[in-house]
Amino acid sequence: MKLGQFLFHVAIGFAFANAQSPGNEPDIQRRLEMIERGQVESVKSELPTLMTNFQNHPGVLYLQGVLTTDGAEAAKIYQSIVDNFPKNEWADDALFKLYQYYYSVGLYKTADQKLAQLKQEYPFSAYAAEKSAPTEQPVVTQEQPVEVKTEGPVPKFTSKFTVQVGAFSTFQNAEELRSKFETEGYLSNIFTHTAAGKKIHRVWVGEFQTKEDAARFSDEIRKKFKLESIVVTR
Repeated sequence: MKLGQFLFHVAIGFAFANAQSPGNEPDIQRRLEMIERGQVESVKSELPTLMTNFQNHPGVLYLQGVLTTDGAEAAKIYQSIVDNFPKNEWADDALFKLYQYYYSVGLYKTADQKLAQLKQEYPFSAYAAEKSAPTEQPVVTQEQPVEVKTEGPVPKFTSKFTVQVGAFSTFQNAEELRSKFETEGYLSNIFTHTAAGKKIHRVWVGEFQTKEDAARFSDEIRKKFKLESIVVTR
């Protein structure tokens, strides 16, 4: 083998080894910080390449979940991390995201189960000190939605989409959350829905003509209030 060919093969081998080394891991934390600073589109543009170069990488999957605007789909991604990569550094983050999601849609028992699992399996996680979802009291009868319209940064117009920030079997809990957003100047209301004989009081914030606008506002809620939310059709 000629010297030039030998050096070429050595260079290729070195590049391959370097690509597999821990030092070449994707910088997930930096991209999460970019999302916090509002650079969501920049990170989204990088995601396809990351998913190609780091297939089934738990950190990349976690990033995908964070960027997924559909709460149920994001929950599936987080659950896959917990199930398939329980020893990875992103497993406790994914499990906490699951707790937040189930809490936000009113599935408090499931949310508490996820939080209990997190505390048991990841006792040294920064999330382990999180308190359980509040215990619900008997349902307060409330037949009609209570709506409060306020002036604020969310425009009001005939809309197709809104953002659900919580769902409660107790009207008082829903009212407390609605009041929190009212204090901040956001258009908010409580929609009471009866399913299987049980009333669920859903707190909706904002009115939007497109799903994309609602998703952007959902990101704003996550950053400002540290609260998971989902986009719903009105």
